[in-house]
Amino acid sequence: MRITLGLFAGMLMALTAFAQINATDAGIDGYVQDESGAYVVNAKAFARNVETNIEVSTVTNEQGYYRFPLLKIGGYEVRVTAVGFAEYRRTGIVLSVGWQVRINVGLKVGGTADSVTVTADATMVEPGTAAVQEVVNEKAVRDLPLVSRNIYNMYLLAPGVKGVPSFTFGTTQFSFGGGDRANWSVDGLDDTSRQGSRQIRLIINTAETVQEMQVVSSTYSAEFGRAAGGQVNTITRSGANQFHGSVMYVNRPNDLAARAPLAATKAPYTWWEDDFNLGGPIKKDRLFFFVNYEDNPYTSPQPITITAANATALNLAPDDLGASRLGETFHTPSGKLNFKLNDKNMGFIRYCRFTNHQPTGSGGGLTTNSRLMSFDDQMNGGSAQLTTIATPSLLNEFRFGVNTRTQLNTPVGTANYAVDLSGVALFGTIPGGGSGSTETSTQLVDNVTWTRGRHTIKTGMDYQTTNYSALTALDGRFIFSGLSAAAGRGAVTALNQYLWTVAGLTDPATAKPYTYTQLAQSIGDRSITLRFHFINMFLQDEIRLRPNFSLNLGVRYELILFPSLDDQAPYILSRRINNDTNNVAPRIGFSWTPFPDSKTVVRGGWGMYYDDPSLSLPVNGAQLNGRRLLSYSVPGTDSSAPRFPNLLSSANSSFASLPNITAFPSDFQIMYAHQASLELERELLPNLALKVQYQWVAFHHGLYQRDINLSAPTGTLADGRPIYQGSAGRPDPRFRAINLYESGANGNYNALDLTLVKRFSRGIQFSTTYSWSHALNVGDLDGGALTDPSNRQRDYGNGNPNLRYSWVLQGLYAPKLSAQAWRWFNGFEFSTMVFYNSGFPINPVAGVDLNNDLVLNDRPLFLGRNSITGPNMLDLDLRLARRFVYRERYNLELIAESENLANRLNANCGTAGCTSSVVNQWTAADFGRITATQPGRKIQFGVRVSF
Repeated sequence: MRITLGLFAGMLMALTAFAQINATDAGIDGYVQDESGAYVVNAKAFARNVETNIEVSTVTNEQGYYRFPLLKIGGYEVRVTAVGFAEYRRTGIVLSVGWQVRINVGLKVGGTADSVTVTADATMVEPGTAAVQEVVNEKAVRDLPLVSRNIYNMYLLAPGVKGVPSFTFGTTQFSFGGGDRANWSVDGLDDTSRQGSRQIRLIINTAETVQEMQVVSSTYSAEFGRAAGGQVNTITRSGANQFHGSVMYVNRPNDLAARAPLAATKAPYTWWEDDFNLGGPIKKDRLFFFVNYEDNPYTSPQPITITAANATALNLAPDDLGASRLGETFHTPSGKLNFKLNDKNMGFIRYCRFTNHQPTGSGGGLTTNSRLMSFDDQMNGGSAQLTTIATPSLLNEFRFGVNTRTQLNTPVGTANYAVDLSGVALFGTIPGGGSGSTETSTQLVDNVTWTRGRHTIKTGMDYQTTNYSALTALDGRFIFSGLSAAAGRGAVTALNQYLWTVAGLTDPATAKPYTYTQLAQSIGDRSITLRFHFINMFLQDEIRLRPNFSLNLGVRYELILFPSLDDQAPYILSRRINNDTNNVAPRIGFSWTPFPDSKTVVRGGWGMYYDDPSLSLPVNGAQLNGRRLLSYSVPGTDSSAPRFPNLLSSANSSFASLPNITAFPSDFQIMYAHQASLELERELLPNLALKVQYQWVAFHHGLYQRDINLSAPTGTLADGRPIYQGSAGRPDPRFRAINLYESGANGNYNALDLTLVKRFSRGIQFSTTYSWSHALNVGDLDGGALTDPSNRQRDYGNGNPNLRYSWVLQGLYAPKLSAQAWRWFNGFEFSTMVFYNSGFPINPVAGVDLNNDLVLNDRPLFLGRNSITGPNMLDLDLRLARRFVYRERYNLELIAESENLANRLNANCGTAGCTSSVVNQWTAADFGRITATQPGRKIQFGVRVSF
């Protein structure tokens, strides 16, 4: 290892880190003073959770400071007692995940029977953190419009996040710092799927299981890492001392839905959802449970457009025609136990499951039902936490979690081959048992927190191992593309070529039996399993230099141990990936409350943040190495070609296609980012605050791909790009392309966010953020192919997630009117979410291989990457609910909500840009025309009974 333990220990001593944004909990701290302003030492402080009645205690130190660093989120009462003083009691405090709420206490002289009670929540500004973070609270989670029932759309409501909502259970598209890099957590344990180029959630949580959503967009503490972007954390619901639960049913009538944009007719569609949950005590003040079950099926059959005449000629079965049985059925059971073993040990155990069965994939068009594959997605996640209070100033957190996701595509048909009739039909089935993958992640975390004097020190270690298995479908397709006119024979259509081949007829032009045009087949080992190890450690401390100023310094170390890929790979750079061992990440931040009223906070910070690369890159390196899995192209007219419908029985080198292989340089490094932020937060009025935030990010060692097996250039284009010889003159004739994944790309990001937040009071809650940003990078830093393999900086341009302007709004209004004429209005609730952006970029392409590198990604001369701005987007969601209350405990809620209420035509753009949703060939007369859209207006109705 290039970094020694001594060097790392020295950095830990020099930097003492910042303690904030707890992974699962919140905190309360403050100073206790008497009426003269003197600090009160050894005062006893108590924090009691009003839902569970669990109480913890501590004492003030020599500075009169007390701290509760690990409190379960929810409502709290704080008490402070000291000899010679009246008891201080404050109620109405609500803690959200990651908050460090400051409750300063002024004690008055009095006896033990005297008390001073204050009923008020904490100030809206949070002086205890240097990180840029936001929490979507439970009120928003329950009552904002969410037609898709995709809870991750809520992340887009936080400042520092850019993206678009998902209209299904698909992963919401969002980015931090101009890149699709984020670490996902549930209850403080890792929930990130790393198999793709974009980090997404590994296990899905549904809306009714979620209590709060936490987003940390910049300068987070050394406890958290594994992403060059932000952190998103979902906190699941828990039981309490009172039983509570609900039953919900929602239905979306297709008659009220708008026709899909660009579609000629409205497609048939069914969708509904039911949910049940219950929580409460198993043993009061000790053991609590919460369980939830959700069922969410939908169907959206796609028409099969094979003509009746062709279907008859091919003798296709009736089940192969009509419409594909597209649909999905989601089942989501979950459960959670919270416990208090004794006054020193408490925690939780949680399990959740998500399954999705999709019987025939997407289908439709010229593809028959038997040609499709059924899709099954199974997710299982379990976690546990134990918090131990060794002393009032020394605490330990232990967390353990296992998440696994299996995706499997299973062929519907029973044939061992597929047939492609160009322009006619696609039928048969692809052999090899389909494809699939399993990603299993096991994590152990142990952290220690120690408060002493002016310091709150936290240190810990996080070990995670991920086992990734992939199964590749083996190709086996007979292609019939028709025969051109020849002596003694007119032109032969693809359909007749197939029918005459099956009938065993002879071609009069060649006196040979009719046969297929080409057989495309892959042969080899289609399964691969790799195990990765992730080792992380940190040390952090909050230094309270003054009661109104905290300096935060820290360091984190991250190590990824890659497995050996294939020691027998014919190309040496395809055998292994370098373990980058010197990934030390220092961080610094501050939080300053400049005025005595404590209503203004200035916070800022800088840090280094290392990323995790896609696990699919090593998997591709192990599979696509010129040895394990090879492709074969067999002309039907070759004398050695198998007779239809037989496939090749074994590998035949005479038909082998030159393989494209994946390789990694010997100095492969992990991408990292410098992040810096500065934020001013001011409480304008009680329950109303304004935030102004500036963020800067600079990426280094980002991934890009280039072919290093190109021939020597024969000339240059007018803009300086080399022109290659195509497939001729390759330095290593064993391979076609040698795709080398190098870590030398860079990027930068600047953003300014203005946020206005109103906490729920007088029936109103809202937040709104307006943002300007600019993201520049090389190829989005995730391994994309260079357009000019000789010069990566030619691909430096606007990033795919680049959004110059965006605006989000969420708000709700639950009127409580006293005037007799308006009392009928009480019980209604109106809520909305609005998403607007000025447009993601379009990358113009030439449509031809200008530089002859056999990769069709060339841009026109003198046009930069992502140099055109795509169409803007506006999505308005609205929800109307009417609540009826019976005996103050039972609620009946009638719900009507709509997605894209204005039925606006929005291109299906996102953090991958707008290129795939418009015509992007520069010479096309309709350049920029929208070809793929987001859904039109959807309306649904529901009922919820809760208690």
